[in-house]
Amino acid sequence: MTNRPGLEQEIAEARRRIAGVQEEIKAIRGYISANEHVLQGQPESLRAITQEGLSKARANLAQKEFELQTEETLVGNNQRVLAKLIEVERKAQEVQKLERDLETLTALLERGRSDLSRLQGELHTMTGPVTIPAFTLLLGDGRTIPLPTDRAELLVGCQDQEDRIFPDVDLAPFGARTQGVSRRHAVLRWVGQHWTVTDLGSSNGTFVNEAAALPNVPTVVQEASRLRFGAFTVTLRSANPGKTMRL
Repeated sequence: MTNRPGLEQEIAEARRRIAGVQEEIKAIRGYISANEHVLQGQPESLRAITQEGLSKARANLAQKEFELQTEETLVGNNQRVLAKLIEVERKAQEVQKLERDLETLTALLERGRSDLSRLQGELHTMTGPVTIPAFTLLLGDGRTIPLPTDRAELLVGCQDQEDRIFPDVDLAPFGARTQGVSRRHAVLRWVGQHWTVTDLGSSNGTFVNEAAALPNVPTVVQEASRLRFGAFTVTLRSANPGKTMRL
C-alpha cells in the first residue's frame, strides 16, 4: 500500500514538474505568437525558415501540453489517493480509540458483574432463611420482654401512634418514657451468631455493661449483658431455640 510520506513527496515533485512545463509552454507560445506576427512581412527566403521553426514549436507545444495534462492527471489521482489515505488513517485512529474504550468498558463490565454477584450474595444472606434463637430482655423486677424471632433487625423504643412509630420492641408499657427512652432509641440486630445494638442518636444514649455505645456504630452484645436505654435497664437472656424464618 502506498505510504503517505512517499505519496506527498510524489505530489510535490509532480507539481514542480508542472511548474516547469508551464514555464516552457509559456515560452513556446510567446515564440509562436512573435513569429506569426512577423511572418507576413518577411521576404520569401526567410519565411520558409520561420515556418519551419513555427512548425517545430507547435509540435513541441503539443508535446508539452500533453506532458502537462499527464502530470496534472497524476497529481489529481495522487491527491484523491492521499485524501483517502488520510481518511483511512483517521478511521484507524478512531478504531484504536474505540478498542481502548472497549477494553476499559469490558473491565468495568466485569467489575460490575463481580459487584452485582457480591451484592446478590449479600442480599441472599440478608433475606434468605436464617435461624434466630429466642431471647428475652429481663427487667429488674423479673418481668421479661420476648424478642421477635421472625426478623433479624429490631427497633427498640417507645410507640407513638400519632407519628406512626411502632417499635419492634416497645418499652413504653414498662414505664420507659419516664426513664429517658426515645421513640426510636436503638436497633438490635442478629448478625451471624450474636446480637449487636446500635444507638440511633437517642437523647439519653445506649449503654452495654455501662459502656456507652457510640451513635450509629454497632456494639456486640453477649448473652447476659446489661443493656441500658437512657435509665431503663434490662439484661439480655437466651430463651428457647428460635425458628427458621425468611426475613
